[in-house]
Amino acid sequence: MKVVNSYIFRAVCALVIGILLIANPEKMTALLVQIIGGLFLVSGLVSVINYFVVRYSKDAVLKPLFPLVGVGSLLFGVFLGFFPHLFINYLMFVLGGLMVLAGLSQLVGLVRYRRVVPFRWYVFLTAVLILFLGIFVVFNPLQSASVPFIILGATFLIYGVAELVNGVRLRKYNKMKAEFEVVVEQTEIEQ
Repeated sequence: MKVVNSYIFRAVCALVIGILLIANPEKMTALLVQIIGGLFLVSGLVSVINYFVVRYSKDAVLKPLFPLVGVGSLLFGVFLGFFPHLFINYLMFVLGGLMVLAGLSQLVGLVRYRRVVPFRWYVFLTAVLILFLGIFVVFNPLQSASVPFIILGATFLIYGVAELVNGVRLRKYNKMKAEFEVVVEQTEIEQ
């Protein structure tokens, strides 16, 4: 594959990924959780299979203990694979709750120490913003889980456009260079 074609191929791939991430971030969030679940499932499955292979092998000197972690990994992988939205909801509730606690803690600390240490208004604003973002995450877990994918999708779109522009510019440069070399060769032949 030519260098220029690889630029264009990468640009098109990045644009497609960006559009998919922006168009449906909730499905991409669930898909990522399912992929992670698949990795846990494979890891647990390998551990359990390895246990049985070694356990019933005639060459094994020491018989292994039952792989509790492997079974746990396998079950967690199955759970993530079949119920990704449930996992996302609970995870986002926990993260949202932590953000609410962090925002409240900052506000209480700022109010408590405002006479001793003067603070600017934007410090209070950031604490309130953290509190409200935590509340938003608790009440909208799926939407807030998909925000990073929207940002990632926009980044892929920007990368794709930049890569496409670079590929077209490189193609023009290579064409000009090839034409220049033909002119140089003709000049050398004439001399």
